[in-house]
Amino acid sequence: MTILALIGLALAAAVVVIAVADPDRRSGEAVALSVGSCGPATPATVAAVDDLVASRIYADELHGRETGLDAARVRGYAPLLQALQTGEPGAVRAAVHALVYMPHWHIVRLRVVRNGHVLADVGGPYVTAPVSGALRAHGRTLARYVMSVQDDLGVQKLITRFVGAPVDLYRGGTFVMGTLTPAPPAPADGARVQAAGRTWIAHDLALRAFPSGPLQATVFVPATSGGSSCSAVRIATWGSVARHVAARLQPLTGAHLRDLADVLHAVTGGRVLVRSGGHRLIGGGPARIPAAGAVRYAGRSWPVYSWQPRTTGRPAGRIYFLAPPG
Repeated sequence: MTILALIGLALAAAVVVIAVADPDRRSGEAVALSVGSCGPATPATVAAVDDLVASRIYADELHGRETGLDAARVRGYAPLLQALQTGEPGAVRAAVHALVYMPHWHIVRLRVVRNGHVLADVGGPYVTAPVSGALRAHGRTLARYVMSVQDDLGVQKLITRFVGAPVDLYRGGTFVMGTLTPAPPAPADGARVQAAGRTWIAHDLALRAFPSGPLQATVFVPATSGGSSCSAVRIATWGSVARHVAARLQPLTGAHLRDLADVLHAVTGGRVLVRSGGHRLIGGGPARIPAAGAVRYAGRSWPVYSWQPRTTGRPAGRIYFLAPPG
């Protein structure tokens, strides 16, 4: 299941502990802080986390379980294979249309090509993350397909909502869609950009347009120089991602907590543990976990970000996010 589908179903320095408050990206929760200021490296530290999350979101659209299932459905769809064997153009188009609009499937665009000629192309105009393959029957290749389970708007919204930063998409240097209004011209990676009354550092992520060609996703990080250490900035940024994902899964009880653990593992590689007193509600993990700092678990040291969600009714417990090291 794609990340978007899962959300839809739910819709060697001394270490001290202080609060990091940033009204743009931070939650104000206590985090581990190593002595020393990150200074001008702050935007790059934030961007490293944002870029990793954005890359993992996009990789899921290309190689995730739902994408694999839908590609297998296309390859095995009998009406399409039969239409290709009989050479009926109308039947090919009808089969492709049926695949794209099949209830509970997630194909947003599908193109079928034979000998360089497009037999059918159904779906939205602004689509990303294309995957391709061959349509075969009886050991013979009948045609090739290109499909996608995600459009430009979907991937832009996922990145924006999960990292809490503006994201704009550009194709061939031309703005397609995004968060900042008015949109700046397509910036080079690392460029300083003036937009929406602020100064940003642009960080580019290379995507693919449908059916081929580059699509640039630019994530904008505030051009600030913080007084916190880079390790504190990093864990605060990971915590911001965790809180942004959690905001999409309210109320944070029961199945939504399990969804939070699954989504955060998919987009960060980190782990979510939920404890209420001495009870382990979600995940295993070490017997004791600090509210902030680091914990040794599974042969490695994990930075810890935690918070107590505000819920109604039954307490949800405390959420511990074991962020990726480094």
